[in-house]
Amino acid sequence: MHVRRSVGTSALILVGALGAFGLAACGSSNSGGSSASSAPPSSTASAAPITTGGYHPISNYLAFINGKAGKANPKLSPVYVGVINQQGGTADIAPEWTYGADIAADFINDQAGGIDGHPVKIVTCFIPDTVSSAAQCGQQMANNAKISAISVGAVAVGNEAMESALAPTGKVMVFGVSVSPVDTTYKNGYILFGDATHVEAPLATFIKQYLHSKSVAIVYPELPGSNVDAEITEAALKYEGIPVKVVGFDPTTTNLSAPLIASGAATAGLVINDSPAPTICSAIYKAIKQLNITTPVLANVPCDNPVTAQGDGGQLPVGWYYASANPLPGDSADPSLAAFKTLADKYGEKTWDADAWTADSFAQFLTIAKWDGQLLSAGKPITGANLNAIAKTFKGPVPQGAPTLVCGSFAAAPAVCNDEVSFFQNTAPGVMKAIARWIGPPAGFVIPKNLE
Repeated sequence: MHVRRSVGTSALILVGALGAFGLAACGSSNSGGSSASSAPPSSTASAAPITTGGYHPISNYLAFINGKAGKANPKLSPVYVGVINQQGGTADIAPEWTYGADIAADFINDQAGGIDGHPVKIVTCFIPDTVSSAAQCGQQMANNAKISAISVGAVAVGNEAMESALAPTGKVMVFGVSVSPVDTTYKNGYILFGDATHVEAPLATFIKQYLHSKSVAIVYPELPGSNVDAEITEAALKYEGIPVKVVGFDPTTTNLSAPLIASGAATAGLVINDSPAPTICSAIYKAIKQLNITTPVLANVPCDNPVTAQGDGGQLPVGWYYASANPLPGDSADPSLAAFKTLADKYGEKTWDADAWTADSFAQFLTIAKWDGQLLSAGKPITGANLNAIAKTFKGPVPQGAPTLVCGSFAAAPAVCNDEVSFFQNTAPGVMKAIARWIGPPAGFVIPKNLE
């Protein structure tokens, strides 16, 4: 059942675009606490063993890019890498994404001996949320003969214009997560951590194998494009034989008791808080407490945020589960989180050392550097064609990402490189325990064509 309501404000359209990849990490665990209204820590899923999926988190960044300890050789010609992010306008998604590229460049030049000895230099272009600006950034990168690869951040406006300008050049575009579905079909694009279309179905696998929920209630804000992830999750749950009820709501509504009641959240085996924005997560959280609902909750990663914690006076709800296509701050068992924090702090970005957007950018830039280094060490020029030859056969892993990449495996979305997700539970204030690492969609499940 879908309860349809109209979207109330245009200011939330951008948030809707962000919601299109809701499960990719874009929050940070900086707050802790407890709530009697959420599943207690003792409810941790335990019937199935933790699935590692061959997970070997990358924390040795020097080895990843095949670097040599020391500084880059200033006498060698620089290697240029393009960096595009949406920032400086009225609705920035993640301006901090850009800092990750800065951290990576500083690390490469200061500690990793450059790229095969060559210093790396960043060429930036920022999109202040207009299509014309996106086209301009695409053209700028296309016209710069020194650039063969571009790292793209949280861009949700003008993606088609940007990519149309770059397409004739054959230059590589590397995304961490896909904010726009247009990105998934860019022929020289590589989305390292996945998009909403491909990281939603694993929720059904997790619910079936780990939570064993007999029924599921999904509530989500009706923003442009935000219904797709809810509908894919619904389709995957039905494929697994799990009854599900989906209710959408007007995102301008502050009291969300009605959609929770309509979804049957109080009597369901699990509630999926399918929200792309911490403010909406907080509103759902408040409604859950007001209704005294004790049903376990599985949330999108944006809900792992201090804003959500404000729903309980600054505390995150202990017991909630989170799905993420990246490592999740608070998981002490993952050494890659500490490794990134160390570098971020060293190079002046302590504020963002637990921010997944910053970590995404860092990983994207290092991946490009790895490919550039392979070419230079083999005596080959860094060109779009040569980079694509490496990228199209690259199976990973990458920092902050899944253990194996599957770029080009999806006919309708050839740029997507991942369809696996990890699942965590907030078992104590500030603590995220991995319940299942890197699991994919249900075996045999096919995304409905109308949702591809």
